Amino acid sequence: MRHLTRYLGYVAAAGLCLAGFIGTDAHAGIVITGTRAIYPAADREITIGLTNDEKKTPRLVQAWIDGGDATISPDKADVPFHITPPVFRMEPGASQSLRVVYTKEPLPTDKESLFWLNVLEVPPKSTDAADANVLQFAFRTRIKLFFRPDGLRGQAQDAPKALTWTLANNGSSSALQVNNPTPYYVSFQSVALAQGDKLDEASDDMSMVAPFGTLSISLKNKIATPAANAEVRFKTINDAGGFVPFTAPLKP
Repeated sequence: MRHLTRYLGYVAAAGLCLAGFIGTDAHAGIVITGTRAIYPAADREITIGLTNDEKKTPRLVQAWIDGGDATISPDKADVPFHITPPVFRMEPGASQSLRVVYTKEPLPTDKESLFWLNVLEVPPKSTDAADANVLQFAFRTRIKLFFRPDGLRGQAQDAPKALTWTLANNGSSSALQVNNPTPYYVSFQSVALAQGDKLDEASDDMSMVAPFGTLSISLKNKIATPAANAEVRFKTINDAGGFVPFTAPLKP
């Protein structure tokens, strides 16, 4: 794994230096089934599907899980999961299942825990003389992996309804403060403050609010005093990766 990680660092550096001088082959072929993974604590394991959409060339693939640090190398990631196979070759058009097993190290039992699944693909070196001046890139896809303990209060799909929203002003900017009283992560696809026909969209810094946590979401416009009928319109991302719309009142 270390050799593969070092190779990818070399590829990234070479790409920055040479992309302006030679052609590039920038195409990701490996597709993960779904945009997130849920690990119910009662399950012995979960599987995650991969497909190589490349029709002509195989891919060398490395898979690992990290705890939130995207820069850490696979051999340094300290997480309570075992993933197999960690390194493998995928032929054109082939499918592969990743097997993820929880190794039973203690995790919080009163809320979800967040991890990240990484899938790294390296295209083979071309033997075609015509491709001698083509720079090939390695690609990494990173999706969320939620560990969900048994017996949590409520249901994950109902968590967005429990969120409470307030408006905070700081100098020349405004931000929506969202409080999550549930044990589930809530991920946002979009957030906006609606005041009649006026819609103030959030900046691009929204992500998700943690269990029992608070998140500040910046708005693009300064709002001195919100209208009495102001409401928050937002879309969340459910377990299947779908977008679900909600509206909520803005609390004083």
